[in-house]
Amino acid sequence: MPLPVREVLDMIADNTRRRGCPVPLPEGDSYRWADGLGIPRGGDEVLFTGLLYQLTPHIDSLVSYLEGLERSSVATLAIRLGRIAGKVVDVTKIASPPRERVEEQNGVIRNIAMLLMRSGVSFGYVYEDDMYSGALLYDLGLEEDFELHAKRVHGRLRERGVRSLITIDPHTTHVMREVYPKFLDGYDLEVRSYLEVLAERGLVGRRLGREVTIHDPCLYARYEGIVEQPRGLLESVGVEVKEPERCRNMTFCCGGPVESLSPGLSKGIASLRMEELARHGSEVLTMCPICHSSFLRVRPEGVRLRDLSSCLAEGVGL
Repeated sequence: MPLPVREVLDMIADNTRRRGCPVPLPEGDSYRWADGLGIPRGGDEVLFTGLLYQLTPHIDSLVSYLEGLERSSVATLAIRLGRIAGKVVDVTKIASPPRERVEEQNGVIRNIAMLLMRSGVSFGYVYEDDMYSGALLYDLGLEEDFELHAKRVHGRLRERGVRSLITIDPHTTHVMREVYPKFLDGYDLEVRSYLEVLAERGLVGRRLGREVTIHDPCLYARYEGIVEQPRGLLESVGVEVKEPERCRNMTFCCGGPVESLSPGLSKGIASLRMEELARHGSEVLTMCPICHSSFLRVRPEGVRLRDLSSCLAEGVGL
């Protein structure tokens, strides 16, 4: 049966209000990826992850749990009782993600940070003040909750003296570059994606000499104009991009936007897109952790699915 939409929205809003994220992260997991990299604390320009890569293994667990409820006849009752008991609020107590999945995501962020370092970009990091952007609240129409959360994030960054952000995923990039200014008076943070920063600097690497199929996330391709930068960076490390029928600003949905409200529908959309991508080759690159998680659920045997940053890191010998 369909999930109770109001109950699911309330759960997401409650978690973000109480714990700062739609799904609580274990303490320290937000910035553990930076261990040993020696990134200076704070500064005018910081790498701001928005926690989306760190959250996706836990979101996967939540979606798996909701998918089970969607197939049951007691979804509404289970979610209501769970919220009362505090069990659904902390999904990490229901199903912890595999540790290797958590480390895979940490590896993606480390690769991005090291690519920036290799290109000579100077940046700091705010460690425990790295916060979730609130993108899901905005996407789901929870605008009052989103505005309150955005004020908290902006206030924390201003207290730390941050003036410019280097973001690492399309959702954080879009919401903090285009949406925050519509809700927050005096918002003046400069926001650039790491792909834009690397494309400006240029990337010098070895010639990998292989072909990949690329999936454009809708926010990068349709709203932020980030289309040529990833292709140029791949070309600089000797990778040929194979374009699916629906690409660039005509890209197709990964299914991720509806995964918390209708996991079954989300999986069906992801399957359609995965079939399109897999027709062009056995290696598929993503640029968004939500897209990546959606495709992981439906990836056919023999298809290698990687974050684009992993391919770039290999190309420069990291």
